[in-house]
Amino acid sequence: MHSVPMIVALAFYAVATLLYLLYLSGVRPSALSAAAPVLAVAALVHLGAIGWHHLGGLPPPITSPAGLLNLAVFVGVAAFLIAGLFRRMTLAGAFLAPVATMLVGTLVNNAGVPVTPPHLEFIRFVTPVHIVTAAIGFTCFGLAFLSSSLMLVVDHRMREKLGRGWPPLPPISTLERVSFTAVRIGFPFYTLGVVLGAVWAYWGRPDGALIPEYMLGVAVWLLYAVLVVLFVVSGWRGRKAAVLTMLGFVSTLPIVVMYALRRLG
Repeated sequence: MHSVPMIVALAFYAVATLLYLLYLSGVRPSALSAAAPVLAVAALVHLGAIGWHHLGGLPPPITSPAGLLNLAVFVGVAAFLIAGLFRRMTLAGAFLAPVATMLVGTLVNNAGVPVTPPHLEFIRFVTPVHIVTAAIGFTCFGLAFLSSSLMLVVDHRMREKLGRGWPPLPPISTLERVSFTAVRIGFPFYTLGVVLGAVWAYWGRPDGALIPEYMLGVAVWLLYAVLVVLFVVSGWRGRKAAVLTMLGFVSTLPIVVMYALRRLG
C-alpha cells in the first residue's frame, strides 16, 4: 500500500495525533482548535487514497482483510467527526487519532507488498527515538507510581490515626497532584513510543504483531488511556485512582524485562 496518497493521509493523521497530545498533556491547550480540522483533512485524503487504490487496481484489494481494515479506519474516523458535529468528544479524538495513525502506518508499510526494510539510516533514527520516548514515559509512570504509593501510606496513617509518622510525607493533595501531572506528561511520550514501536515492529519485520512486549505495550497504553480519561473527565482521585496508577506501572515492568532479554539474548 505504498502510494503518495496513503503516505499523505498518514502524515495528516500523525499531525492530528500530535495536536491532540499537545492538548491532552497541557503543553499547548490551544492545539485543540486545529486537531479536529486536521483529522478531517486526514480522513478526506484517506478516502481519496482508498478510491485511488481501488480504481487503479493497486494492492491490496478492497475486499481483502487489509483493504477492509483500511476502509474500517476511515469509517471510524468519519463517524467520530460526524458525531463531533452534535456533541463535543475531545478525549475520544485524542485516543482515536493515535490508533488511526498506527493502523494506517501498519497498512502503508505491510499491506499488499512484500515487506522491505527501510533504509538503514531511517531505522537508526526510529529506534533510538522510540527507546528514548518510551523511557521518558516509563520514568514519568514510575514517578506517578511512587507518589501513589506514598499517598496510600499517608492515607493509611490517617485512617489509623497514626499522625504524620516517620518519615514525614507530603499531604495527600500534593501527592495526588504529582501523580496526576506525571501521568499527563508521561502519556504523550509513551504514546509516541508505541507509535514508533509500531513502525519498528511492522516495517522491519512481518511478525511484528507477535512480539510479546509490543502487544503488552499496547495493552498498557489502553490502561493509561482509561486512567487519563478518568482523571480529566470526572476528576477521579483517591485510593482507587492510586491503585490503578500503580497497576499501570507494574504492568510496564514485564515489557522492560522482555525487551532486556531480547536484547541480551
